[in-house]
Amino acid sequence: MLPRKNRLKAKHIKGLYDRGLKSRGEYGMLISQKDSTVEEYEISFVVSKKIGNAVQRHRMTRLLREISRKNLKEGINGYKFVYVAFKYCNEYEQLEKDFNQQLQKSISNT
Repeated sequence: MLPRKNRLKAKHIKGLYDRGLKSRGEYGMLISQKDSTVEEYEISFVVSKKIGNAVQRHRMTRLLREISRKNLKEGINGYKFVYVAFKYCNEYEQLEKDFNQQLQKSISNT
């Protein structure tokens, strides 16, 4: 589970979706925005019912949470992220590769 300080609150998702920089990948879209009020980073995941049944959605969320915990700890400060999943992926390595490509693209553009 992500630490509380790294969780983006639900009330901020809509604003970030409207104003943030979007980078689309094969399995989802990473929306990012630089924010000076955030100490480290905040992230939230949106996995809709289009993905599959509850087991698949929860697995996807767990994989994304682990990938973000592992890859976002290296000095990414002052960002808010929302990951919107729209295609199911059961492979950790493929999802991690896609997430990292989107992360690098969104950080280099802001």
